[in-house]
Amino acid sequence: MNIILVHGIFDNGKLFKYMVHFLEEAGHSCYVPSLKPADARNGIADLSQKLSAYIAESIGESDKFVIIGFSLGCLVSRYYLQELNGIDRCLTFHAVSGPHKGSRLAHFYIGKGAVELRPGSEFLRKLKAGQLRLAKIPLYSYRTPFDLMILPSSSSHWDIAENYVTNAVVHRFMLSDWFVCNHIKQSLQSLAS
Repeated sequence: MNIILVHGIFDNGKLFKYMVHFLEEAGHSCYVPSLKPADARNGIADLSQKLSAYIAESIGESDKFVIIGFSLGCLVSRYYLQELNGIDRCLTFHAVSGPHKGSRLAHFYIGKGAVELRPGSEFLRKLKAGQLRLAKIPLYSYRTPFDLMILPSSSSHWDIAENYVTNAVVHRFMLSDWFVCNHIKQSLQSLAS
């Protein structure tokens, strides 16, 4: 199965090293873009358009895929799925520590993406208004109560998804968390059968 893994703010695709190894051992093909600018200074839609171009170039214009988004990458993925019609090819979406309701931490950074990440932003309101477009595929959201990047951590609760809480002690440890990795792997097995 084709899997696209979308990183968060200030990061790049290398962040997924453990998860890629885990999923490739299970027989999946992983594609990991490094979207720039990584601080989203030009906005989340800009990164979503770059994600769209990467997918078209990497797996073609018609092949199906799964998306796993991490942190800001969840919103980049959601915008791509909802507003750029990525939903037509996506089989399922896994949101790991996604700031679906924003993060208070975004008030301490500048740039268009940071403004869009702030709780109650116009961008987040529009994203929420169109989210039912995604209801035709399985949606999963994972969070940890110890997250210090998504403030409050309950912002990672997504009302139209199946939500799971695990106890990873650091935001980025969610990508190597035993429960998260195994749940994703099992859900992909169910999808394939």
